[in-house]
Amino acid sequence: MKKIQLLALSALFTSLFTQAASHHKLVFINQYDTNQDWSLSLIEFNKARESRFNVTDENNDGFVDESEYVFEYKNRMDNQLTKDRQGQIKQTIIRFNALDKNENARIDLIEYQGSGERTFTYFDTNNDGVISEGDPAPKRRAKKTTKTLTALEQQEAQIKKLPRAKRVLNMPTTHSFKGLLTKYDANDDKTITPEEIAIVRQAIWDLADENNDGSISEQEYLYEFEDRMDIQIAKTRKSAVKQTYVRFGILDKDKNGKMTLAEYQASGHRSFNRFDTDNDKLVTLGEAMPKSYAKKKDKKKVKKQDVASNTSY
Repeated sequence: MKKIQLLALSALFTSLFTQAASHHKLVFINQYDTNQDWSLSLIEFNKARESRFNVTDENNDGFVDESEYVFEYKNRMDNQLTKDRQGQIKQTIIRFNALDKNENARIDLIEYQGSGERTFTYFDTNNDGVISEGDPAPKRRAKKTTKTLTALEQQEAQIKKLPRAKRVLNMPTTHSFKGLLTKYDANDDKTITPEEIAIVRQAIWDLADENNDGSISEQEYLYEFEDRMDIQIAKTRKSAVKQTYVRFGILDKDKNGKMTLAEYQASGHRSFNRFDTDNDKLVTLGEAMPKSYAKKKDKKKVKKQDVASNTSY
């Protein structure tokens, strides 16, 4: 497949690896809630953490060294990336069908560029011919009024969000201004013109239309996206593994190259206490969310703290 072109184009689709979803309470509870009742007690949490520590300690010497720590993380991350990839493929097929306006199982260039034109019109809310931070946020479609949900219904609604919350693969999206910049702002001037969108989409089109017949089949559309997705997966994995080495260094308090169960549990307790906002030794979905760490003046300190308390690893 047109790899040289693809590698050159891929710079337009680089997105930063986002912080792992374990900081999301939904995921935090899910990964340690062994009886699956969506209520995580401190006792249950400690047992689950100890079990994970023992699994990670492959040579059963009572310690987790750096290689064991990284290896266990890689396995879990690769399993999640596989699920994320499958989910992205399903969404790609949905996008293909949405673009195929005449439903002939092929996308022509007019249909494909038409999607880009609609995106530009939607985000250029002040009609000045460019998309920029100065554009007011587009109006979202009004949500249908619904009845007041019970506590159980609210919990069920949260649980449905779990697959998205666990996702670690993030592809550039056209659903936000930041995503548009990542995908279309080729000259890095923080604005997007219709011409920029058309140029990038033409480049993608040329890559996808492998047989040069002037239209794109579902398979061609999927192949082109898979190429970009696999590049993003490799970048995501490389960045995440690098951070895993950093986390081990922070968790290994005595810097002897071996993490004890006590050191491992101390990290977990920081996260548990953060989510246990009512201090009852129980973390539930209905419990108030913790306050954000974020303060600009403490940015450096906060970043280190977040890495240390990322209990998904």
